Amino acid sequence: MKRLLIGDNRENLLVTIEAILKHWGYRALSSSSTSRLLALLRETEPDLLIMGENLLNGEGALRDEVCRMAVAGIPLLILGTSEAPADFPAPHESLTIPIDLFTLFEKVQKHLEKYPRKNIRLPIKLPGMLCLGKTCHLAEVLSLSTNGLFIKTGFRLKQGERFHIVFPLLGMKKEVDLEGTVIYCVHPDPENNFLQGVGVEFTALDEKTLLALQAFIESSFLNGLPRQMGERLAIESRQDEDSPEPTLRLISPDQLRTKYPSE
Repeated sequence: MKRLLIGDNRENLLVTIEAILKHWGYRALSSSSTSRLLALLRETEPDLLIMGENLLNGEGALRDEVCRMAVAGIPLLILGTSEAPADFPAPHESLTIPIDLFTLFEKVQKHLEKYPRKNIRLPIKLPGMLCLGKTCHLAEVLSLSTNGLFIKTGFRLKQGERFHIVFPLLGMKKEVDLEGTVIYCVHPDPENNFLQGVGVEFTALDEKTLLALQAFIESSFLNGLPRQMGERLAIESRQDEDSPEPTLRLISPDQLRTKYPSE
């Protein structure tokens, strides 16, 4: 299991990032204590460092140790409030606060996975309608990203075939009608519990629909975290006690209804 070390003096931010990374299947260690972080750096072998720029300013043993590890090849993401690169004398990438969930996913995948994914895949169950030509068939969406989906259907489709899929974004009082192309087919057999369906890539996705999908995935992801963690996660409307900036761009169901009212 890949190990990550997270350091920042904003407790809400630490709790948020740690919960998300653990949900993605990584071992995440975090602390706001300089001495504790220094000990963890020396005692463990992290595969990725995520550090707040507030802990790396000026001179000090922590800055020196992080710099040494980054030069040695450990990937480093520096959390900052500006899009400009952090002033740090070692290889690194900047991660701007408020953090975008999709950007965090992409950067973590880039540094930790041999075959990185660019899109968050959300396991889900949504009723849908598959429309091909003049015929429509009931279907079920089992996996969703901003790039495509996997849909369970008894209707046989071929690779490269185009069709429309209609499904609701539950909690947003919104329904989407998307055009997709079949990129692979799953045929029923005992090994997959006789599942039949197709993997679909979206085509001609407009910006409004993309934003709605992102908001839905963010909200569903947050609600899917363990309750004790989800209740502590900072969302768009909540601010850190010691900072005026929000800690993560996640959207609550109430905000979704405000941002995307029923049309």
